[in-house]
Amino acid sequence: MTLDGILFWVKAVPLLMLILIPLVLVHEFGHFLMARLSGIRVLEFGIGFPPKAKVIGHDHETEYTLNWLPIGGFVRLEGEESESDDPRAFSNASLPRQLVVLAAGVTMNLLTAVVLMFIIAWVFNPVLEPSVGSVQLGSPAEAAGLHTGDILVSVNGSGHTSQLLDFGAPDPSTPMRDQLLANQGKTVNLVVRDTSGHERTLDVTLRVPTGNQGALGVGVGTAIVYTPGDPVNAAGQAVSGTWKALGLILVALGDVGHQIATNPTQAPPGVAGPVGIAEEVGNVVTQDNGPMLLLLLAAVLSANLALVNFLPFPPLDGGKAAVMIVKKVFGKKGVGALETATYLVGFALLMTFIAWISFFDILRAGTSGP
Repeated sequence: MTLDGILFWVKAVPLLMLILIPLVLVHEFGHFLMARLSGIRVLEFGIGFPPKAKVIGHDHETEYTLNWLPIGGFVRLEGEESESDDPRAFSNASLPRQLVVLAAGVTMNLLTAVVLMFIIAWVFNPVLEPSVGSVQLGSPAEAAGLHTGDILVSVNGSGHTSQLLDFGAPDPSTPMRDQLLANQGKTVNLVVRDTSGHERTLDVTLRVPTGNQGALGVGVGTAIVYTPGDPVNAAGQAVSGTWKALGLILVALGDVGHQIATNPTQAPPGVAGPVGIAEEVGNVVTQDNGPMLLLLLAAVLSANLALVNFLPFPPLDGGKAAVMIVKKVFGKKGVGALETATYLVGFALLMTFIAWISFFDILRAGTSGP
């Protein structure tokens, strides 16, 4: 690995941790808050994972700790991992109270995703617009004075934009390319906006495409443009954006399951693990819109944490909820050996999955390079 590659990862990994750790702590704070409100005893709220480094505070029943492994956090409830005679133990709480406590972490991550997307939509209100990525020599675009970075506002009065938070919406550059191709050999009215925000109207005669020479002679890409936002529209975008992000994540999880069942020796398409996400963070931070894109990435990761933890797979929250329901149906109380074994097996499978997907992340990183 080159020095630039080492420096890339030295920057990318801490940035990813700065995003993930607060999201995990928000999740755990949901469990903590709802447990306290439900009357369940909380023994410890830990930042990071053991071994314990320092006790940073305590109240009448909860110890707040700082731990050596900076990979998230945890909440330790009385009676969650072993038998307890304490009437306020998690294992002795009613099923509805147990489920509410378990659901609180997922709820907090969903709310965090909505809040982050609301900030993006209100403060930045990013819109995707077709832009000029390159200009060919001797092309109609060069003759008309187009430059790299110009925004293609409209062709014959028809423009194409989409909201960045409208996940799954068509890329606005595609209909722009189609429109230019449909008018090949004709003179069109082209409205262009330069990087300073000045718009100009041009009459451009498009050529008939041949080989790698397009009708206008530009590489059409997509640019993120900030526009004035308002809190009402931002709230709607935040909710719909979070909902659409959950839909895309659900599809990705289905693709991963299909890949594991049918061809586990190949990388799941369009899915990344911790290494791939760290690489994406490192790439995003170097872009002009880096801060906003990092905020968007944090929102999507928060939605991801919510959905993944909802799955009925121990030791995730959804799996714990499923175990609680089964115990209620069969009249079991306390924490039995089978339940503990179930969580341990689930944890081992989860770590195996993370290692599996990280293996493909590392292969991709090795071939593409930062």
